[in-house]
Parts: sequence; structure tokens; C-alpha cells
Amino acid sequence: MNARPPTDAARFTALLSRFPPAVIALVKATVPKLRRAVPYSHQVVYEYASSVVVSYGMSERGYEAIVAMSVTANGVQLYFDKTLPDPKGLLRGTGTKVRSLMLASAADLDRRDVQALIKAAVAQAGVDAPHAGAVAVIFKSDAKTSAARKPAKQSPAKPAKKAAAKAAQKSNAKPVKKAEAKKAGAKQA
Repeated sequence: MNARPPTDAARFTALLSRFPPAVIALVKATVPKLRRAVPYSHQVVYEYASSVVVSYGMSERGYEAIVAMSVTANGVQLYFDKTLPDPKGLLRGTGTKVRSLMLASAADLDRRDVQALIKAAVAQAGVDAPHAGAVAVIFKSDAKTSAARKPAKQSPAKPAKKAAAKAAQKSNAKPVKKAEAKKAGAKQA
């Protein structure tokens, strides 16, 4: 008997399970409001070592998001394009591409100034009419997840190579490559 693949909602819930209950509750209350604010968008979900990011945009490319939501153990932030006008000064950060707004609660999305930011982001993206059909939820974390969670292993030979190269530079001698060292060892034996 073949098992059904998990639903998008089940996959998203599984990704959130590593966060504190208060953060999970905030995300679950925030997502429906963002879906209503940008109802025709692709929702691209990325999993990183310490966060989950959901981008709401017109394409499957997360960097083209109208708004993105970042979930970390510390809470939920919304990210907007840095060029978005912010007359109320709500956005924080000095990044080269985006600025953010930390959500204290899902009710923050009901504030007029926050709604104005989202509407301005939609207008800036040049979106006038909703797409026909269902909203696409795309998970782009599968290939990156295992690499993101596994610490990089450093070969014990690498520090030795660096030390040998430094010593060779100091003595102005040519560093010996691994293959040459093996050949020299084989000739001596």
C-alpha cells in the first residue's frame, strides 16, 4: 500500500515544529492574513538552519517576493524591498536589498500603517489582477536541508597543508604537493 505524500499544510507544520509554541501560534495566525493580503501569489517555502522563510510573490523565485516572512526562534519578521516607501518609518535594517518589520502579534497586520506597506509593496510589484487557478505552495528546502544541518567537515590534512605552505614561504622553498610526497616516499621504500 502506497502512503500518500504529506499535504502542504502538514509539511509546513513539520518545518515549524522546531520553534517555540508562541512562535508557531504567531505564524499560524499570520499566514492566513498574508494570504488574504497577497492572495494570488506563489508561496515559496525555504528551510534554513535557524529559520523558515516564506516568500509571497508572482513567481517561483523567492528573491522576487512582494513580501517575505521569516520565522526564527525569536519571532516573525516581514521583509520588504528596500526601495519601498516607508513614510511612517516602520521598517528596520540597512541591508542592500530588504528591510524588515518585526511582528509582535498577528494583529499587527490589521494596523492601517502595516496594511499600507503591504498594499504599496503589491503596487510596486506591478500586480493588478489575480492569477487564475489555485495558489502554488512550493517547497524549496529539500535539497538544502541536509547540507544546512550538517556541519562542514574539515579534512585534517588541510590545516597541515596550510602550515606546510606557510613554512615553505618563510624558507622560500617550494611547497611539496601531496602526490609528489607520495612518489618520493615510494621511491625511498
